[in-house]
Amino acid sequence: MSTEELIEQIKTRPKTEIRCERILVPTDGSGQAFRAFREAIRLAAVTGAELTLLMVVDYDKTVSAFERVSLSGYVPAELKIAAYRFLADLMHVVPEEIRAHTRVESGDPREIIPAVAAEEESGLIVMGARGFGAFHSLLIGSVSNAVLQQAPCPVLLCKGMPDDWDEGGVCLSGHGET
Repeated sequence: MSTEELIEQIKTRPKTEIRCERILVPTDGSGQAFRAFREAIRLAAVTGAELTLLMVVDYDKTVSAFERVSLSGYVPAELKIAAYRFLADLMHVVPEEIRAHTRVESGDPREIIPAVAAEEESGLIVMGARGFGAFHSLLIGSVSNAVLQQAPCPVLLCKGMPDDWDEGGVCLSGHGET
């Protein structure tokens, strides 16, 4: 089949409706995550999907090994409280006509995000990607790469910073500050 024939065949196919009832939006508070959040809002407006805003508190990254040992396994509640507060602030950006809820989990984001997507029967995961590239992600491990491999649904990775953020990751407009 020639390229022209293939293009003609695609043009004559009946249009299909894109359906997505639930979109999972994991965030770490970065500019890339906020860009993904904005894209998820646009998609939810078009599809009528409900958004789940997820923040995973990774104690291994936030609490030092010494603190974990000295706390005898106690997990500081302040970390989860801060995550809930951040998501509550983020909810103010979601337009009223879009259904959305928040969720805070603790653990390794590479495991938690796909698990939450499966549990909530998400049709799509929309998340930020730092854009380090394949070599760098091999060295440090990439959450977005792990989610791509394990997700039970399609994953949309949004690279780059929003237009109203500076290079240092600070929001200039006052919306979505992290």
